Amino acid sequence: MDAAWAAWTTVVVVTVAAAVALAAVVRQRDRRSARVARTDALTGLGNRHALTERLVRSLAAGERPGLLLLDLDGFKDVNDTLGHSAGDALLRQVAAVLRSGAGPQAQVTRLGGDEFAVLVPAPTGAQELEVLAKRLLAALSIGGFSSGQVPLDVQGSIGTALAGPDGTSAEELLQHADVAMYAAKRARAGVLRYDAAQDPHSTDALEVLGQLRRAMDEDQLVVHYQPKVAGGGHGQLLGFEALVRWQHPTRGLLAPAAFLPLVERTRLIHALTRWVLLTAVRQVATWRAQGLDTTVSVNISAATLDEGLLGMVEEALALTRWPAEQLVLEITETAIVVDPAGARRTVQRLRERGVRVSVDDFGAGATSLVHLRGLAVHELKVDRQFVSDLMAHPEDEVIVSSVIALAHRLGLVVVAEGVEDAVTAARLSAMGCDELQGYLFARPLPPADALRWARGELPAPQLGEPVDEPA
Repeated sequence: MDAAWAAWTTVVVVTVAAAVALAAVVRQRDRRSARVARTDALTGLGNRHALTERLVRSLAAGERPGLLLLDLDGFKDVNDTLGHSAGDALLRQVAAVLRSGAGPQAQVTRLGGDEFAVLVPAPTGAQELEVLAKRLLAALSIGGFSSGQVPLDVQGSIGTALAGPDGTSAEELLQHADVAMYAAKRARAGVLRYDAAQDPHSTDALEVLGQLRRAMDEDQLVVHYQPKVAGGGHGQLLGFEALVRWQHPTRGLLAPAAFLPLVERTRLIHALTRWVLLTAVRQVATWRAQGLDTTVSVNISAATLDEGLLGMVEEALALTRWPAEQLVLEITETAIVVDPAGARRTVQRLRERGVRVSVDDFGAGATSLVHLRGLAVHELKVDRQFVSDLMAHPEDEVIVSSVIALAHRLGLVVVAEGVEDAVTAARLSAMGCDELQGYLFARPLPPADALRWARGELPAPQLGEPVDEPA
């Protein structure tokens, strides 16, 4: 009996010990699985799951963490040119630089692809986040990255969001930092903080977009026309630029800056571009029937500089029988830089159709001479920031005269916008500027007033009145 009891006790002890050992193994395995589930296999950083958990805990504890979202610029080119192994090697190098530069208190994670996040537990405010973001971008720019014997230049765009003013949940902070990051990438600004006014998904922005959709159906949108005249002191009318406005039922006449930045982030920009293009071409076709033959310029967003634009142009020309050579499409430098190859293809197709293309705001962006050389454009519009203070800043005069000389060597027409006084107009004409545009001649006018101006039936604007905002 005693022997049997002893044997049974031994079995129980062994079984309990085995169970305890098994439980320890299971716990160890679970901890290892949890670490794997929260770790990015490529870089060893935390992953999106780890970041979200940390954000949730921090917010639940009443803290106000800050979040930085980083996206590398041009990473796809590394993969396409050098292969995915080179891309993986670069991501590991970037992870090391970010971990070192962010400091011991920050949590660096890789969200996937070439996107990284940095969680700052208790920043003093948005300014601290901006300083850290700029420091990280500077560290990347001098990181000495390479793949084999190939040196790699690494740049990035960062969006920041601060708990409280920029979001109250982990989901909101991640979404808003992502919105800011893409805004920084589009603007080539390096670092931008979340701005609800520029977020197409915010409540206010969605309301504005909804109102704008109704505005297009209810004829609240209008197009005003600003004349362009010949340089050289002649003042001969050469054409009009079409500028969209929103006659809001409660807020009055809204300039493009009040709604276009939101629209450009949605598919609504295509419908708006089509509407403006058709409206402008129909208007000048009507003027032609009334005895005024002129060109018309229409601004084109970077978001619509694609194959769909060609269809819009063909539709407008076919419906109005307007000559293609009297239509000018103005594209910004940003549109060229974002997709140089795509811009070249579209511009070439437009040129083959006979449509003229202008580079708007030249000098304000980052168009390289290489991009300009390969672009079949007809004219350059010198940015107003160099024109408005031309007589007060000698360096602006040097810039403008250089642009004019460069453009003429390339066979391009030069337009100066923002001309507000006769002295500046005379100086631009002396430098050989081909066309002038600005408040000195007329502000953007409703169609009826634009026709009266062309016929000399409107008095010249009084200097000193408010200058029309940039369109």
